[in-house]
Amino acid sequence: MLPEINTIVYATTLGKNTRPVFRHAVKLARTYNARIIMVHALEPVSEFGHAIIEHYLPKEALEEIHEQGMTRVRETMQQRVQSFRDEELKDLPDTDQLTVDLVVEEDNPVELVLRTAKAEQADLVVIGSHSHHGMFGQKLLGDTAQQISLHSKVPVLLVPNDHS
Repeated sequence: MLPEINTIVYATTLGKNTRPVFRHAVKLARTYNARIIMVHALEPVSEFGHAIIEHYLPKEALEEIHEQGMTRVRETMQQRVQSFRDEELKDLPDTDQLTVDLVVEEDNPVELVLRTAKAEQADLVVIGSHSHHGMFGQKLLGDTAQQISLHSKVPVLLVPNDHS
């Protein structure tokens, strides 16, 4: 008996070469009548960045500025992810019944994808294997895809996306 695919986690940087990856997730979702959870990670400020900022601002002020800033960034990225999804779906046939939920959070991309896959009981993770022009750059996205594939408890589909 073949495994069922009911939930697909699709990880995106929203880079220009991510559309083919999303189309793979959509095709699989249509084939299996599965829902897609589109995940986009907002990279947290590094420890080094925090140390520099804390030198100039009290911790309470830093936390307040960070929370206000991250709320604006999260809202902006949520809108961008929604726009990407809606724009892409309108150009594809037979997507009326397709469910594509969004997860946009400040976290390490690997941890966010793996945590979302576990929490949503995903049956498959779909991610691009490279991105020359992605938000995280080629090396980090390559590392991200590799780390997800190494640590995922469900199958991972790596879709080459280093060309248009």
